[in-house]
Amino acid sequence: MARRSKPPLASLIEAIGPPISSTAWSPKFTAQTLEVLPVGLSDGALFWMKPLHADSLRVGLPPSATPADVVLDVLKWYPLAPVVVHSTSWRHEEGRIILTYVAVVQKPTRLPPDSLAITPVKRAELARGEAMAAPKTIGVDAVLEHALRHLSWLVRDDPAVMQALAGWSEALADFQPEPFRALA
Repeated sequence: MARRSKPPLASLIEAIGPPISSTAWSPKFTAQTLEVLPVGLSDGALFWMKPLHADSLRVGLPPSATPADVVLDVLKWYPLAPVVVHSTSWRHEEGRIILTYVAVVQKPTRLPPDSLAITPVKRAELARGEAMAAPKTIGVDAVLEHALRHLSWLVRDDPAVMQALAGWSEALADFQPEPFRALA
């Protein structure tokens, strides 16, 4: 007699948890979204990847999940080889918290069809708020700029990142973090 495996839906629920629709709703509940900004270096130039039909790569973040582990799992979908994964920022957007991770990846040799677009990195102004309030809107371009400034700081300050991104100093040189700009 052949042994039956778990139905695909049961395996999926076991791996990622039940659908958010089965989670008790409360007005105190805040939806959590994980934004992954895959970045890489090719011929000395920075690039980043985004879905063909969205501003950035976003997935739900189950309350029981460790964000960095979810980022690593998401990168496997494409498949992308991570070098550094680091939380860089969070923001409130349309009733949810967006937690952003920059994921430094090796340049992919190929991507699944209709998945991610490789885009050159362009400079952007940081989103600025008020002394007691966040900016009204924060675009992905400003989030990416902030993430690259964060990486620029880590390459100078964090021994593990310094080692993992040994060849990145020149590419990140223009993304000088704000505290260092003030001291220049």
